[in-house]
Amino acid sequence: MGIALSWVAVKGLEPDEVLSRLELAHTDEESSYPFDGVVAHPLPDGAFLVAARGCGHRIVRADSMARLSAACQALSCDIEEHAGFVASALWEDGRQVWEVRYESDDDPENIFCKGQVPARVHELLAQVEPMDSENFEGHYHMDIPLILAKEFSGYRHDEDDTRFEATPFETLKDLRGKTSWWRSLWQ
Repeated sequence: MGIALSWVAVKGLEPDEVLSRLELAHTDEESSYPFDGVVAHPLPDGAFLVAARGCGHRIVRADSMARLSAACQALSCDIEEHAGFVASALWEDGRQVWEVRYESDDDPENIFCKGQVPARVHELLAQVEPMDSENFEGHYHMDIPLILAKEFSGYRHDEDDTRFEATPFETLKDLRGKTSWWRSLWQ
C-alpha cells in the first residue's frame, strides 16, 4: 500500500513561530510513527519537523511554504508511495529556490527539476540504479527527492532512527479545523 505523508523541516525559526505560521498548536500529547493527523519533532542542528498524514497536506502548499520560509529556510517533502510520487522543495525568504519531483506515472525514470537545484542532483542521477536492478544498497529515481530532503533536514520517513524512538513525536492541533474537500480545491 505505501505511505502518504507531507512534511516540512525548518531552519532558522523557533518551533513556536513555525507552528504559528502554519496555524498549528501544541497539545502535549505524544504520538509514534506512523501517526494520524499532524505532529512535530525537533531535528538535528536546530531544525524543526512538522509532518502530516497524507500527501498534499496544506503545510506543503505554496502559500504555506511562502509564509513559513519568510526570513528562514524551509524544505517541504510530499510522498505518495503507492502512486510512485515524491517531491521535495527548498524555500527561502518566502520564495521557492528549487524543486525536485519524481512521478512514475508515465516514465519510471522521470525526474522533474526546477530552479537552482543542488549540484548533488546530477551526482545522484549519475549513480541511479536501473529499474530492474537487485542492488538494494543503491538508489533509484524515486529516492532522489528523499535523499535531498534528508541531506537538508537529517530526516527520512522510511529509515529507522533511534532519536524518534527516544523522543516521541508531539501531536499538534490544527487551528484551521476541518475543511470540506471541495473547499481545499480553491485554497
